[in-house]
Amino acid sequence: MNKIFVCLAISLCVLHGRAQHYEKISEKFLQFYNAQAPDSLFNLYNPALQEKLPLEKTKAVLSGLHVQYGDLKSLSLLKQDSGFNMYKAGFAHQTLTLLLSLDSEDLIEGYRLVPYSADRFPEEKIKRK
Repeated sequence: MNKIFVCLAISLCVLHGRAQHYEKISEKFLQFYNAQAPDSLFNLYNPALQEKLPLEKTKAVLSGLHVQYGDLKSLSLLKQDSGFNMYKAGFAHQTLTLLLSLDSEDLIEGYRLVPYSADRFPEEKIKRK
């Protein structure tokens, strides 16, 4: 019985640690996006993403997003999964869903903005405003 509690405690500690890494990176994403600092965001990418989305493309993508959606006002955690976190991304002009994936070294291995649907997440967990 004690072995089960020890395994459960270790699992919870690991999950809590991962959640803190996602929180830290999502806060940096918000900060660098609003500062229009694509080079800082690019430095958070893992090597594979840096290759797929070089600095010049990152600059173009972030600039286009900023023109279309404005500042990122808030990120609210909607879902934690083993491979990604999903956030309600409240922009100045629209609300979207941000999918954020980190690799084992806590570098961004991917992110994507998709349409937000309130029906899908009736009880979201607000992480910050």
